[in-house]
Amino acid sequence: MGLHAIILAGGSGTRFWPLSRELAPKQMLTVFGDDSLVVDALNRAQQVVGDEGHMHLVVGATLIDELRNHLLSHEVWGSADLNYIIEPAARNTAPALALAAAVVMADDPDAVIIMLPSDHLTEGGERWIATMNVAIDAAADGSLVTVGLYPTSPETGFGYIQARGQAEGQPGDQADIAVPTALPVKRFVEKPNYADAKRYVQHGNYYWNSGMLVARADAILQQLLDVHTNNPTSSDAAKNDVIVATARAIAANSDDGAGLQAFTALPKVPFDKAVLELSSKVKVVPTCIDWSDVGSLLSLEALQGANERGTRVIGQGIDLDSHNTLNYSDSRLVATLGLSDTVVVDTADATLIAARDRVQDVREIVRELHRRGVPEIRQSQTSLRPWGSWTMLTRGTGYQVKEIEVIAGASLSMQKHQQRSEHWIVIAGMADVEIDGQQQMVGAGQSVFIPVGVLHRLSNAGTEPLRIVEVAVGDYLGEDDIERFDDQYGRDT
Repeated sequence: MGLHAIILAGGSGTRFWPLSRELAPKQMLTVFGDDSLVVDALNRAQQVVGDEGHMHLVVGATLIDELRNHLLSHEVWGSADLNYIIEPAARNTAPALALAAAVVMADDPDAVIIMLPSDHLTEGGERWIATMNVAIDAAADGSLVTVGLYPTSPETGFGYIQARGQAEGQPGDQADIAVPTALPVKRFVEKPNYADAKRYVQHGNYYWNSGMLVARADAILQQLLDVHTNNPTSSDAAKNDVIVATARAIAANSDDGAGLQAFTALPKVPFDKAVLELSSKVKVVPTCIDWSDVGSLLSLEALQGANERGTRVIGQGIDLDSHNTLNYSDSRLVATLGLSDTVVVDTADATLIAARDRVQDVREIVRELHRRGVPEIRQSQTSLRPWGSWTMLTRGTGYQVKEIEVIAGASLSMQKHQQRSEHWIVIAGMADVEIDGQQQMVGAGQSVFIPVGVLHRLSNAGTEPLRIVEVAVGDYLGEDDIERFDDQYGRDT
């Protein structure tokens, strides 16, 4: 039995704007600790699958380059053997998990999958490992095993899982919880009203749905088919057979791209709806590990306690006389005065001010920004790279200015652009610049020009970080106007 961790890393995190962007979504943020949420997910998965396990990330074609760059820049995961499973289109978790199961099965027919979201805060360590080991054992008979969290309050924004029977022990018992055990699932409840949520908490056999799943890869695909057969009137399961056939075709890589095209036509359906809520072979392992789905900007409140007026000021801010307000700024000074029930989130290039009870509707702002073609929904100001990072200083019609930092001994790829020229001015360090086969050393205060369509490479020839200002001019300035010809980090050329 091979253990395979599947990290679902294709989410867009629209409810977390302006911190989250299309090319730097919530799972890539380091707001909640030294590492990003996706790195935390990889770390937790490693604790369970061990050195002999296999690590996979499911991600869309739009985000693959940014996610790979993000992880290549990490001191541990930058050199790890990670397999990227690319979704041809975003079609929610049922098609994504089917594709992952089919890809894994192609190499390991006996594989057991541990599926984890990449954008949750979850406790690692002994309780985590014990919980997942129970789930792995419970999945041996072909069951689909979920992880349920003991509810601590009647939350209406979470889904609930009702178990048949009740686990021994409750939070607060010796060692905080009895030994985890797997229970058969009676039903799923999606985001109940407050009265029902309060009753569920009091009842004792309802658990928050964590979104985690442990199952044999073959069981995932078989249950998609069985549920389709056994529930002919279910609209959620109506295309399960097509989902499985498409996933298997892509995994076999034998259809000359037809499967990739078919994937884009699949329904957008969650795995919970397509399978778990309809299957009789679902179990839940109740646990009381610390967990948060980081579902809205109010999750930022976990970073700091409130003052006597219920207001939190996090980062570079100041507040006077506001009540029940969140003031978050990662770089600039933000002053709030006399606000009530308000959320203020400031970044270097965008600011959100919202009524506290409307934070779940931030995605509506993102939709409107999409409609207007606003660039601030796509890219954050700073982006990590395996060779260092770049920070957007300013941009306008036909131009943009970045500060680029290259770590000692590192090189960018040999590349060219078809739609922009670049002018590099060295601020600090010594740059080794190759332009159209000609190499030159460029020091602080000096500059070079790279015309449109010319091969070039930038390297740090010194022992200290290299810092340059890049002025790019052109009709199109997107990151996808990079054609790589040689890259020491194994990115596509």
